[in-house]
Amino acid sequence: MVFGFLASAEDKKPNVILIYTDDYGYTDLGVLGIDKHVDTPIMDQLARGGALMTAGYSSAPQCVPSRAGLMVGRVQNEFAFPHNQSDAGEGSGRMPRIYPKGTDMVGKPVLTIADRMKKLGYLTGFSGKWHLGPSNSSNPKHDPRARGFDYYWVGSMESGSTNLSLNGKSVEHQSRKGLPAGVANRVILQGKYGESFIDFSQTGDKPFFLYLPLYAPHIPLIKKSDPYYKKFPKLDYPHYDDWRDDRRRMGLALIKSIDDAVGGVMAKLREHGLEENTMVLFTSDNGAPSKMGREEPGLPAGEPGTKGGVWNGSNNVPMRGEKGSLFEGGIRVPMFAYWKGKIIPGTVIQEMVTTLDLTATTLKAGGGVIPEEFDGVDLLPRLSGQVSKIKRPEPMFWEFWHTQVVRIGDWKLWRSTEQEMLFNLASDPYEINNRIQSDAKVADRLRKKLDQWSATLPRLNHSDRDASEVFAWPLEGAPAGTKPDPRYLIPYLDPKPAPYPAPIKRVSLK
Repeated sequence: MVFGFLASAEDKKPNVILIYTDDYGYTDLGVLGIDKHVDTPIMDQLARGGALMTAGYSSAPQCVPSRAGLMVGRVQNEFAFPHNQSDAGEGSGRMPRIYPKGTDMVGKPVLTIADRMKKLGYLTGFSGKWHLGPSNSSNPKHDPRARGFDYYWVGSMESGSTNLSLNGKSVEHQSRKGLPAGVANRVILQGKYGESFIDFSQTGDKPFFLYLPLYAPHIPLIKKSDPYYKKFPKLDYPHYDDWRDDRRRMGLALIKSIDDAVGGVMAKLREHGLEENTMVLFTSDNGAPSKMGREEPGLPAGEPGTKGGVWNGSNNVPMRGEKGSLFEGGIRVPMFAYWKGKIIPGTVIQEMVTTLDLTATTLKAGGGVIPEEFDGVDLLPRLSGQVSKIKRPEPMFWEFWHTQVVRIGDWKLWRSTEQEMLFNLASDPYEINNRIQSDAKVADRLRKKLDQWSATLPRLNHSDRDASEVFAWPLEGAPAGTKPDPRYLIPYLDPKPAPYPAPIKRVSLK
């Protein structure tokens, strides 16, 4: 079989489906082999049949900025949108339509990937959680209708607005309430609208771009009356109590519905003979909010009403940290790409890949030119085996709630207002060994890059919260008396179950 991408102008443009889940932790993709209870056979098959990115990253550890970065193809801090309550001149939480003052492109339009794909001749579709402004306003300037999407279902839960019917027909913009008969939950509903868009796309001759941001496993949790919860087996983790076991079951049951929603979309592609001409990209907006705290012996969450009671049942083990932190657990996420006949099956990409790369790759696959301001790179040469390593001319940067990170190659510099830490993620993916002292020259090189980037950022949205304080537990390791987590195996040379996470150690001078 010959693998390759568009060879000439006469080739038919591919369809692209970009699936974006919500608060989905690194642990919870079965193909990664971390937790035997994770049940994602459809996504596992796609990852094995395509490319699995073991070091995939979101551009932020929180929902709104991560989604904005994905849509625009840039680190969202660069257009003054660093956190959920950001106001870049058009209201809190509303992704700007025009680059605000202080940015490098002040006054120019902020284009989404849907805007760009539409200009390339694509039919554009949306189904799921928007979270970049109002979803159903009388003035839709900040909802998907005015951000490049032709057809849509905008609804995080069972109710929402749409201009599609579930049988693949266009309708007038309307609101709908409640789950249709035979649809188990919000995730399956969002998947069904994705399938409807694929059906509708076949009435014309345009290729399609579908953005499918499934609202899971983010809270609200799955209902105990939901068939996915009922069918999911009871769990018994040795380091969890009964309440946490059940909470984990609820999270994994909702993730199972994600797997089935993806399966429905894939079945629809095959029904129309589209699988070989469709690139499918999958990732999450950030890590899971494990809500670990000192008074919960290092374990996720607590009884309802207690500190940490909003844990969604997803995990980031073995990665340190959670949603909101710039440790790996907050920003390293499940990620894969599938394109039958184009991506070499069984490809495993260990070097850094970011959600911004998925934006750039989508645009390139559609025949577009990647703009100079994009922070992502085209993955197509790597996915097709034309090159053995991703060529990334610039570092990747993060900034969230007074913490900052830069990653260059295998090295990651993390800093807060109080301290700096340096990790080599190739040899130390769990961020146990702080090499700020032993590799001072490397730290200095990364620090200078981070300082230069930080100095260019517009400062319109000052956060009153400090991530290193709000999410302090990853800095200290598991409290004394915490039971070993059988999924967390250290040290690397002779791994055994250990309390999660291990404390960070400072590596002395060589």
